[in-house]
Amino acid sequence: MGYGGGVSAQAPEAGRRRGDVASPRRVSSSCRSRPTDRRPRRRAMAESDWDTVTVLRKKGPTAAQAKSKQAILAAQRRGEDVETSKKWAAGQNKQHSITKNTAKLDRETEELHHDRVTLEVGKVIQRGRQSKGLTQKDLATKINEKPQVIADYESGRAIPNNQVLGKIERAIGLKLRGKDIGKPIEKGPRAK
Repeated sequence: MGYGGGVSAQAPEAGRRRGDVASPRRVSSSCRSRPTDRRPRRRAMAESDWDTVTVLRKKGPTAAQAKSKQAILAAQRRGEDVETSKKWAAGQNKQHSITKNTAKLDRETEELHHDRVTLEVGKVIQRGRQSKGLTQKDLATKINEKPQVIADYESGRAIPNNQVLGKIERAIGLKLRGKDIGKPIEKGPRAK
């Protein structure tokens, strides 16, 4: 500090702390100008406060979050209109649609019911399956259906589907449709 000006020349890296601005000279504390008040300077910002946060873009809930039971209940509590609908015939939900009698059932005003598989057919399926030594699961795998489908057909709860009945007939070798229910299927020569 040889000069009386109060400015000391230091090496650029000496005495520098993290966050300091790199300047070739350092001003001594005696000639620094101090602000009169200690409050931070405010820039002119329209209707903005230091404590408030302005969110420009907020992402809404994802589709999976919006469909959750929790999100639906929260929306109902807030009084919003909530419309829920189940996807029909999508993915695993699509097996064997029953469109055969729906128009007829719509017109009918009395007993609205679909015809079910008779117990006789269920017993024939059960006998044929056991004679081949198959479980319900094995038969279902063989005809490319779910085990529940076989259980429904055997118990008489299933609505008859010709595709499924045909596959079961071929797998167990017994007729399940027509007048000769329970008779073995005659294997005739195939047309070429």
